[in-house]
Amino acid sequence: MLLSAGDVLAVELINPHALHPVLITGDHAGNAVPEALANLGLPAGELARHIAWDIGIADLARLLAARLNATAVLARYSRLVIDANRALGEAGLIVEASDGTPVPANLALTDNARAQRITELYWPYHQTIDSQIARLQRRGLIPIVLALHSFTPALKVGTAPRPWHVGVLYGPDLRLANLLLTALKKEGLTVGANEPYSGVTHGFGLKVHGVAHGIPHAELEIRQDLITSAEGREVWADRLARVMQSVLSSPELKTLQHH
Repeated sequence: MLLSAGDVLAVELINPHALHPVLITGDHAGNAVPEALANLGLPAGELARHIAWDIGIADLARLLAARLNATAVLARYSRLVIDANRALGEAGLIVEASDGTPVPANLALTDNARAQRITELYWPYHQTIDSQIARLQRRGLIPIVLALHSFTPALKVGTAPRPWHVGVLYGPDLRLANLLLTALKKEGLTVGANEPYSGVTHGFGLKVHGVAHGIPHAELEIRQDLITSAEGREVWADRLARVMQSVLSSPELKTLQHH
């Protein structure tokens, strides 16, 4: 076993019995590392950086879930241990280096060690999301998957700042994305459409939980400097609650849910 009695559970499940159609996910919400992996051989400061998690997202997801009385499913372990937003066959599932920082514990990883991370950390997260989708469907609701992520203000130190306050990521299914783009722009924000990443090439979580289930889905990427502080997260929780209420009350909702 990888996890021991001193480790946190792989998944944080918030409002598990809520009957709101929006299901919030956080693929990179946590930066925990199993005790057995000894911080992956990294200084503690590295685990506070963006390479280890999506800064600000865990608290924002909790706040938004409370405002909507919705369910949220958050991955607690660092993306450097295993990246829940990658397919099992992707090279980025367990990285040997990130943004120039080598990850010593990931070098020459054995098949058994890789399998432990998949079994104990990766699958419990995805299975929890699927079980929550099924629960909402049993109650006659059509779930709407809203994946929350955050991005760095600039791709690398010294490069041009990214102009977007928030990006909406999507693939071929534009049902939710179009409503989010409209509602977020009404908030006076600079909104990226498939920026700073593309939902076509990124967003494994959207594919496996949105596309695979045929339900509305989209990913929000929020610029990290806007949600670093508690005050910033409160502002964004209020904003996203307004946005989601606007989406849910829109005339296109029936099309959104029954396309």
